[in-house]
Amino acid sequence: MIGSRLHSRRRICDHGRVAASPSRPSRRQIAAAATHDEILRAARRLFAEDGYAATSVQAIATEAGVAVQTIYSSIGSKAAIVVALNDTIDAEAGVMPLARQAMEATDPRRIVELMVAIPRQVSERCGDLIAALDEARVADADAAAALIEGRRRHREGEGRIVARLVQIGALRPGLDPERAGDMAAALTYTSTFADLVGCGWTWDEAAEALVEVLAGVLLADDG
Repeated sequence: MIGSRLHSRRRICDHGRVAASPSRPSRRQIAAAATHDEILRAARRLFAEDGYAATSVQAIATEAGVAVQTIYSSIGSKAAIVVALNDTIDAEAGVMPLARQAMEATDPRRIVELMVAIPRQVSERCGDLIAALDEARVADADAAAALIEGRRRHREGEGRIVARLVQIGALRPGLDPERAGDMAAALTYTSTFADLVGCGWTWDEAAEALVEVLAGVLLADDG
């Protein structure tokens, strides 16, 4: 029995690195993450309500209920905050779950619907913030950089979904995948949704129209 216990312990030691469960975050790490998120939520509210240029780091600190130094140690400067807000936009819009659905879907039409649904969510839920950054971008390089990063993510995301169409053999023959991704991105930027809704379209009408256009452009058989 003793020998059996020793052998068992030895096996645990020999395989400890493989069987070890991931360490849980400490209370300090959990608190730091919560503070980080609250700072970004506060910045998101103030940028949308008061404008990017008019919002100071002190105002963000007051809104978040933290010291200014906490902002610098948690995220960084105002420039770092505005770039980090791309992650906040993605989270608010539920980008990742929709992207996963697109990469797992096998129906071409459904993939195109998700290709439109992602930027629609971003536009519908975070359009106020994007508009504030767009207004500031001419005079502020940081706001411009945040918008450029957002567009880069959008292009990459649409490109990955186009790659899924290629993977299942659904992309129109002769259509270059890279150019297909460029077209998909251009047709679904937040500005496209903003323009259509600004002309009196509903969000559903805008999304349905863009699905029809993209399906006709991208799919090998849009029957």
